[in-house]
Amino acid sequence: MIKVEGEKEKMKRMRILNYLGLSLCSLFILILCSGEVLAMDLPKVIDKTNCSQYKDLLIPAMYRAVEKGDYVVTPGKLNFKYKQNDSFIEASAKNEGKFDLTAEGDLISKSTGKYPENVYGYPFPKIDIKDPKAASKIIYNFNFQRYRLMCTKDKIRVMWINPNGEERYVAGMDHRLYMNGRPPGQDIKNPDKVLTYEFQRVLEPMSTRGTNTMSYIYMDERDNTNYAYVPAIRRMRQTTSTARSDPYMGSDAWMDTNYMWGGKDRSMKWKYVGEKTILASFTSPNMLPAQASPDGKMLRVFPFSGPSIPFGFQNPNWKGAAWAPQNITYVPRKVWVIEQMPKDPYYNWGLHINYIDQETFTIWYKEVHEKSGDFRTWITFLVHYSEDPSGRNNTGDHDTQLYIDEKARHASSTNRSFDPESFLFIPASELNASFYGVNNFLLLSK
Repeated sequence: MIKVEGEKEKMKRMRILNYLGLSLCSLFILILCSGEVLAMDLPKVIDKTNCSQYKDLLIPAMYRAVEKGDYVVTPGKLNFKYKQNDSFIEASAKNEGKFDLTAEGDLISKSTGKYPENVYGYPFPKIDIKDPKAASKIIYNFNFQRYRLMCTKDKIRVMWINPNGEERYVAGMDHRLYMNGRPPGQDIKNPDKVLTYEFQRVLEPMSTRGTNTMSYIYMDERDNTNYAYVPAIRRMRQTTSTARSDPYMGSDAWMDTNYMWGGKDRSMKWKYVGEKTILASFTSPNMLPAQASPDGKMLRVFPFSGPSIPFGFQNPNWKGAAWAPQNITYVPRKVWVIEQMPKDPYYNWGLHINYIDQETFTIWYKEVHEKSGDFRTWITFLVHYSEDPSGRNNTGDHDTQLYIDEKARHASSTNRSFDPESFLFIPASELNASFYGVNNFLLLSK
């Protein structure tokens, strides 16, 4: 009897749907418009045969890639909650109402009118999209969730990929020190008012060894300080702030897109343009436990064993683009869409469009236009989730950033992989500002 009643109800629903003229695709659109999209609502595969039904879940550049057969999207669900840790969220709540932005876009404490010495947590835990400063506040939240990592050291492999496969590579170590946004008890004296230090050390191949770069990004209005070492002439040169928009060693990547945005916030005009649900890229659907060392560092772990995530050219059965990432779980995430436009006329790029997670402030994708207004490059942030026994996690960190030059039909990927010397949350007792001195830069470059 229960089965009969169920069949009657099913037939009744179908008659209603037929009467309203709704297709399954239309139902999906209704779900999408409601803002609630779950992995169970999606097919196992989104490819060129059905992508038009799911266009609103794909950023425009990704939709074009799927439509032409370069990409195949495989939706799925995560076996963990992608989130910031509890102490970070609790600290963020205490920051409500304490901070503001100047007309130039600099962060200030309302009590002092100056850039705060250290802020742990989101400086703006509540975002009002009607606020004219909303876009800039979202970007500051993005920055400060990254700064909580304190100091990082990573094995990096930058790979050039053409339509036939890997073209060439450079590899080395990437060192970053964040002077603000540090957890309680981890503050560092900062007389030079530096916000972040960066050092990219190239170790291989031998022909490029020592082609190192170093940057200081300041809290105040000062332009970034940037250094580059040229092994051929055994000299260091100081470069302009806009040099961070130059191609990194001839690749499709540039320095200001480290972590999707690694430049100076006041150098850009930020604009909120909307919100939507998109499919974000995870390299594993499972949480990977991480271990902490006795001095507090968190050892990096990865869901793959090679030097990078797998790409299409490594799969003999793959028919799409050589640079398409493989074995990715695409998960619905609500995002804000934020535009950024360079203020400096000498900056190499024009409009950037960022897709920023509404919960964790991770930038999942970036679409970049040339100064002429033509679309050129899109960047994907591919992540997994790790957590150590204390609850610290790697949210907002990445395994790979993939740069696809749509016009040139070329790509570059900046890949991280396991190394016994790769860590997050490195304490100042082990790696501090002295490492980023000019003398040490020269010593490690020769």
